[in-house]
Amino acid sequence: MSILLTDLLLGLKKEEIRQLKKYVRSPFVTHRVDLSELFKVYADCLYKDKPFPAKADLFEIIYPNESFDDQKLRSTMSDLHKVIESYLTATIIQTDETERNLLLLRWYRQRNREKHFLKTAQRIEKLQAKQPLRNPDYYDHQLSLQSESAMFETTNRRAGGLHLQEIGDTMDILYLSRKLRHACTQLSHRAVFKTDYDFGLLNAWVHSLENSPTLKVPAVALYYYCYLFLTEKKSQEYFRKFRSLLSDHRENFPQDELKNLYRAAINYCIRQMNTGSNEFTLEGWRLFQEGLDTEIFIENGQLSRFTFDNVVAVGLRLKKYAEVEYFIEKYNSKLAENYRINTVKFNFARLEFDRKDYDRALYHLNTFQPADLVNQLITRTLLLKIYYESGAFDLLDSHLNNFRLFIRRREVSDYHRLNFKNIISFVKKELSLVPGDREEKEKLRLAIENEPVLTERAWLLGNIS
Repeated sequence: MSILLTDLLLGLKKEEIRQLKKYVRSPFVTHRVDLSELFKVYADCLYKDKPFPAKADLFEIIYPNESFDDQKLRSTMSDLHKVIESYLTATIIQTDETERNLLLLRWYRQRNREKHFLKTAQRIEKLQAKQPLRNPDYYDHQLSLQSESAMFETTNRRAGGLHLQEIGDTMDILYLSRKLRHACTQLSHRAVFKTDYDFGLLNAWVHSLENSPTLKVPAVALYYYCYLFLTEKKSQEYFRKFRSLLSDHRENFPQDELKNLYRAAINYCIRQMNTGSNEFTLEGWRLFQEGLDTEIFIENGQLSRFTFDNVVAVGLRLKKYAEVEYFIEKYNSKLAENYRINTVKFNFARLEFDRKDYDRALYHLNTFQPADLVNQLITRTLLLKIYYESGAFDLLDSHLNNFRLFIRRREVSDYHRLNFKNIISFVKKELSLVPGDREEKEKLRLAIENEPVLTERAWLLGNIS
């Protein structure tokens, strides 16, 4: 059986299977009975959660009076694949009313059906006006409408202007918003994977937008300030402008775009938080709460375990223990089932450590093993801190040596390798401090403060304060 066809069939929902059974029987789609029979076999297997028949058995069901012909069966499977894709394309178009009407508009222009064209153009204008979204895709539709109207007027030599200025303005908005949106995606990716990107013409004109009327368009302005807070030294000023726009125009963007905008803002806040900024720690918490309250972070009924971990981390930094506990209990059911137990235990361990209940923290840590490498590193750091604060220095010394070996033997990012090596090194230096040696203590404090890559800076400084 075709691997591609199998993969496609397994991705169908039950409602889609029901509709497809009708679709492949429609004479408008195909007159071939074998395609309908073939899909019926597949549908029955999918309904009953049974494996698909072997090729020879399948052929006998569809062509009972013929000898097995592998080429014929593969050709039929390929044709069924095309029919299913045709159905999926039709359903996608049906869900986008504006796109559907734009296709009609083009057909009416090409056939020179003036009354139908004008009526459809008015319908699209109404659809555009009443829908709340004003993201780049909105301007894509707007440009298609304006361009079709201009071509229709040119063909019919209608009196009046062709609205060429409006078309040019929409082109600018569409290009700028999409280019800036893509650049923000590149920057977010670069921050994690250290990949270099060529931003093309962007660097040449981006700063000229500051006094441009296009900044009155939220689809341009949001991504413009996002780009600047990700790239410029005066990043906090640009972040605040971005944050204000995000609050004012949240309803103008679809969920998937909002999720990316919120992630960019939260990641910025976390980076500022790691430099010791309490202001941006609080701002990150607010962003998380907005995203949770509006379900921006909920996708297909689930919350990413990485988002879950980050909410807890930011809440603990602010010492919002009751809120963090409430969050864990409220949202743990939204985690993917295969990650739920480990994620919950891991975050309860972090919470109990911050509450100074080391026994409960150790209980949670000893009842799970995180699969994610970063969480393994964080778990080992948590154990390190528990041993240090509870005075279990023999366990701590052994743990530090094992931790160093763990980092050496694992494929971790350069950032994580440097960060956790720094943590281990500074803990060892703190342990070797001679009581009363103020000079060495001050040198160590300055070294910790000036180390650029150090997520446990506040904790380490607290140990020698």
